[in-house]
Amino acid sequence: MRFIYQKEVFVLFILVVASIALYSTFSSARCIDLSCFQAHLSKCRSATFINDAQKEAAWEYNILGTHDKKCEVEVRLLIAKDSSLDLRQYEGETMVCSHPIGAVGYPEKNLAACRGDLKEDLQSIVIEKMYKYLVANIGDVKKEISSY
Repeated sequence: MRFIYQKEVFVLFILVVASIALYSTFSSARCIDLSCFQAHLSKCRSATFINDAQKEAAWEYNILGTHDKKCEVEVRLLIAKDSSLDLRQYEGETMVCSHPIGAVGYPEKNLAACRGDLKEDLQSIVIEKMYKYLVANIGDVKKEISSY
């Protein structure tokens, strides 16, 4: 009489083990420090990290996985801290950056490897600042160009 529910117990055990395996496979680690995030990034293992240490902005990183032998990282601008960069209007926007596997660093630093609305907005800020610099220093730029 003790073995009446043996099959049910075995099936329940298999379901629990399978559930734990699926959860650990597809759940994303939550890193609370940069070293944890960099360890996951170098191996392109799923993780999320909020970087509040930079002076100009707070960023959220979500490692999505590999694509074309690169590590895909979703980068979200959470809070713009430095108002001189005009980033406040882009808070909440995202971009996806392709980061070399095995490398560590901040994915948003290489905009050429990123795509999305946030990338386009950041590039427009850079272009606008370069234009203002050229207009303000046109005489110096003309002297530099004519010396070649």
